[in-house]
Amino acid sequence: MKQKLQALFRNVQEKFRNLHSAPEKPQKFQIIQGVLIKCQISPYEKELVIPGGVTAIGTAAFYNCRNIEKIILPDGVQIIRSSAFENCRRLKTVRLPDSITSIYERAFTGCDCLEEIQLPPKLTVISKYLFKDCYVLKQIRIPKKITSVQESAFSGCLSLEEISLPLCRDIPDSLFRNCRNLKTVSIPSASGRIGKGAFHNCENLKNIVLPSRIRIISDNAFQNCLNLPGIQIPENVEFIGFEAFKNSGLEHVVLPSTITQVGTDAFADCKHLERVRFSEGIKEIYPSMFRNCTELKEIRIPEGVRTIKQNAFSGCVNLTDITIPDSVFSVSYTAFTLCHNLRNVTLHGMHFSVRTLCDTGLYSAPYDAMVSITSAISAASHKTAAILHDQKIAAVYQYLFRKYLRNPEDKNLSDYIHENLNLMFCSLIAVKDTELIRKLLTAENLFTKETVQKFILFANQEQAYEIQIILSEFQHTAFAPESIAEMIDHKFEL
Repeated sequence: MKQKLQALFRNVQEKFRNLHSAPEKPQKFQIIQGVLIKCQISPYEKELVIPGGVTAIGTAAFYNCRNIEKIILPDGVQIIRSSAFENCRRLKTVRLPDSITSIYERAFTGCDCLEEIQLPPKLTVISKYLFKDCYVLKQIRIPKKITSVQESAFSGCLSLEEISLPLCRDIPDSLFRNCRNLKTVSIPSASGRIGKGAFHNCENLKNIVLPSRIRIISDNAFQNCLNLPGIQIPENVEFIGFEAFKNSGLEHVVLPSTITQVGTDAFADCKHLERVRFSEGIKEIYPSMFRNCTELKEIRIPEGVRTIKQNAFSGCVNLTDITIPDSVFSVSYTAFTLCHNLRNVTLHGMHFSVRTLCDTGLYSAPYDAMVSITSAISAASHKTAAILHDQKIAAVYQYLFRKYLRNPEDKNLSDYIHENLNLMFCSLIAVKDTELIRKLLTAENLFTKETVQKFILFANQEQAYEIQIILSEFQHTAFAPESIAEMIDHKFEL
């Protein structure tokens, strides 16, 4: 009995001691099968030494640990998983052991104070968003074994000034977007594509050489590279994307003959662009291609170009000279809008001022191109655009009619005139070219009583009376002026 009481007393004492003993401290690192999956640290703790035996840092293991300034990883760590150190805002130093073979995406995203990092030598891939928004990161040592750099890996690294990329196939999208202090980039020779927005907003980029294998320069690739004075576009480039060089500092551009497509606004708003050289083989001048390039003074369109599209040179306020070859058959009416200083145009090897654009000898077939080019040049004038447009179109038609009178056997010209006779004749009446009208009325196989009657049905009242006056002055038995007058009175109910 005594022994039982003693045992019971000892049990009570033990329980009493347990109630008053300090609770066990929680473990700082939660490690499962070598993977550090969670860290519980004091908000005042600034340096962490990860214990040995850890082989991987788990996903978001240190996410948002805002006060940590230094982390030392032990030898033996092989993998750093996604977002492992994301948003460690005060992290300045990370020691990465040579044993690491993989670092997943966003591992160091948002580490605002990270100034320098040396990537381990066994690493082969720089994952996407890896150092995104590391604002003070100035230097990155990239190992030779890197074969792939993924999108946005260095986006937003505001303090990064220089980097040499390893041997990789492409420059991915947004790789250096918003790296505002980046000045020099070395691109490997194997690269075939510059991705979308790869250097977008790299305001201080000054030196970059594109390798000869580049075929694609994607949308926004060099947009807002304000201090980039020049870039040699390689001969193999086939595609230049939307706003690829918009608002950049380019002063001169040479476009190779291999280009098959250029996106809208590709070189728009390049305020320092003075010279553009097109290589033969280019087929189109694309929409808004050089819009608002205010320092551009002279353009020579090469032989082989067939169309100049809308707003191609719109807003080029200092453009004074342009050369358009025989091959051009279509020019958008807005191609040269707001080019107020356009003075000299060379068409088909002949030089003309804008005001005498349609003088004799200017054009050759196809005839639709004449009207297209003339309309576009006319639209460049700001105060008298409508008047000049009518005058220039009339001048085109005057030239065509005179050419027809000299050579009525020209079938292409004859077909064009017969198809557009009413419109062209109205234009002659508008500029009161009575002499030419009289010559046309006497020309063989052009005007008959029926064609004159059709013209009156097509014309407005003023134009109809003009032709009536001419017919009354010039008696020609084929036209019967009296019946023409009756038709006019009947049409306008006089």
